[in-house]
Amino acid sequence: MFCIRNGKLAVAPEGTAMSHLEWFESEGWVTKDNAQAVMDSTVRGIFLPARHALFFYRGIGFFFDAGVVTEARRWAEEIMSALALDQHVEVHVGPPDAVIHGTEYRQERLGTIESVTADRRTTQSSGRASRAADRERCTRR
Repeated sequence: MFCIRNGKLAVAPEGTAMSHLEWFESEGWVTKDNAQAVMDSTVRGIFLPARHALFFYRGIGFFFDAGVVTEARRWAEEIMSALALDQHVEVHVGPPDAVIHGTEYRQERLGTIESVTADRRTTQSSGRASRAADRERCTRR
């Protein structure tokens, strides 16, 4: 179990039976007054060894949006290192189970750690190349 808190990766104690909320409470990160807001704003997730998969989400409803997708891509490699995973682990957004207590939740597969981090590197590289080309055009004028 992990979360992105204050721009840093936090990993729960190995083998914990706590939920994210219980973990956050034990760390003193939430109170009864701000629990909903913290859960809604904190990107968090879990690695399921049986499915060889990481799941990223936020909120009590395990939802995801473009921000969660961006964070999953950004943090997948560091999570791989922190949890000693291989690059073939699947990366998903949404809850591990599509149906929880009769409610169906949206899920999406982003790829493997290898592919989502390669996509991110390619995008960053093309962005740098594009900015370099723009600078070159500006200096020629």
